[in-house]
Amino acid sequence: MSSFDRVLTWIENGLAALALGGASLLAITQVILRAGFGYTIFWTEEATIYLIILSTFMGAVITLRHNEHVNFDVLAYVFKERGKHVLAVIGATMTVLYCAIIGAYAWLLLLEPASRQTITPALKLPLWVVELALPLGLTLMLLRALEILYRSARGEETFPEAEESEYGQEASP
Repeated sequence: MSSFDRVLTWIENGLAALALGGASLLAITQVILRAGFGYTIFWTEEATIYLIILSTFMGAVITLRHNEHVNFDVLAYVFKERGKHVLAVIGATMTVLYCAIIGAYAWLLLLEPASRQTITPALKLPLWVVELALPLGLTLMLLRALEILYRSARGEETFPEAEESEYGQEASP
């Protein structure tokens, strides 16, 4: 695993764990406070929703790293190894283009005056803070897709993470 891959994996896993863990902690705390003490924290629902949105985008990046996204690979069964390699490069190139184009528009979304002036109802955060999940997720996905494209173009194992578990042991078949 390269140092780039290690750092990217650490960022992806860390953001996903913080977002999902934070959402879970807020939801559990809210249920306990409401059921046990008749007290409610008014902003927890909104914060939980935003954290789940962030965890969804981080999950998409992690899913790409493990090659777990839905694939339409009927053509891969028709071609020999060279053809499969070409298809892998084309697929990785299309993923890079998608992430680059949609990601660029997502970053432009943050520059909109409405994003800078509008605030969220309960948390009173600027809307751009909440919208940051989209361009951040797409940027991380673009970096991961570029890594996959690089590996594909060089003929290396494209998804080594898909072959082993998070703990470095071989995955069961």
